[in-house]
Amino acid sequence: MGDKEYATIPRTLLESITFLARALPIRSVPTFIELLVGAMITPAGFVTEAWLAIKPLRSWTAYYKWLQQGKWSWVALGVQLAGLVVTFFPQPVWYLIFDDTLV
Repeated sequence: MGDKEYATIPRTLLESITFLARALPIRSVPTFIELLVGAMITPAGFVTEAWLAIKPLRSWTAYYKWLQQGKWSWVALGVQLAGLVVTFFPQPVWYLIFDDTLV
């Protein structure tokens, strides 16, 4: 993808994806971006729908293995996402609510 193709991506979206990708190992970034973009263009955002919405570069098994056994941390990605939200939507007070599925 050359510089001309990047010009069509809204700057804020490109900066946000780049910011989130910093929480991942460099090798995981392309897979993450593919699934993230796929999730953004589907109505529900499920992984299978995301995979079907894009032109995947790998087989379904590769994405499944990355999600289940990859060397990346969902906690680090969550912390990075929280940093992104705080940066773009500054508030005097933030409330953090945990669902029982995480606890």
